[in-house]
Amino acid sequence: MKRSTAIAFAVLCAAAPAAASKASNPAFLGIGMDGGTSGPCTITSVEEGSGAEAARLQAGDVFERLDGAPVPSCDGLVGMITSRTPGTVIRLDLRRHGQPLKVKAELLTRDEILRRRLVGQPMPATELLRVDDRALVDLSAVKRTTIVGWFPTSCGGCDAVLGAVARWSRERADRRAPIDVVAATADLSLRRSVAESYGQLKLAQRSLGLPLLVADFNIYLQFAMKDSDRVHFLVIDARGVVQFVAPIVPEAEDADAALDELYAAAEQTARRTSR
Repeated sequence: MKRSTAIAFAVLCAAAPAAASKASNPAFLGIGMDGGTSGPCTITSVEEGSGAEAARLQAGDVFERLDGAPVPSCDGLVGMITSRTPGTVIRLDLRRHGQPLKVKAELLTRDEILRRRLVGQPMPATELLRVDDRALVDLSAVKRTTIVGWFPTSCGGCDAVLGAVARWSRERADRRAPIDVVAATADLSLRRSVAESYGQLKLAQRSLGLPLLVADFNIYLQFAMKDSDRVHFLVIDARGVVQFVAPIVPEAEDADAALDELYAAAEQTARRTSR
């Protein structure tokens, strides 16, 4: 990754945290959409490893019905999907290039998709820019258990979640099995280079109180999704192998339980690999 490449910049947004009623891992089809509060709803992207990919949905497909019920808009589609149980197979009526199309797709969750993609796999070599000294960092070369929190610059409240994880790591009593915590960010709009936003990067790093890494668009999407409201946590063991994933929405109703699960997984990983 050359420093002149347009890479992400970090800004700890002042936006309000996500609503408390929102879940971190509801049923998920695995698509990007264009349409908002008014129809029609059109697919713009398909997530690797998702039910949408397995059903061979494509960018440009237009939704008409889900399980026989009209899809009024993209917002309406989100509600229809998240009201269902993960593992449910849904029937979709779409239009592709103006022609009708009927498919079935399984609803997974974000953590299940990332688990299938990453857990048990060695981290590939990465070139992430560390903000404090502008050094390049390779996460495949970690030497002890490391929690990486991937978050987009648009995420309101992600700084609080990352800070909580960093405090937990510092306050652990078991110093024989240390756990590092780093944050990795990306501006998914690709609007700014690091040179244009280095001052903001430094401020964000100081505010977080833990190392801040900057990823380019393609590297970020290997380990996280395009969600603007989640931190996607990975636990990497001392051999550089991914052991756990946990997408978490700040202030969600399940955030505390999800963090407890993350901590338990990190503890288990650290103790197993520090022997």
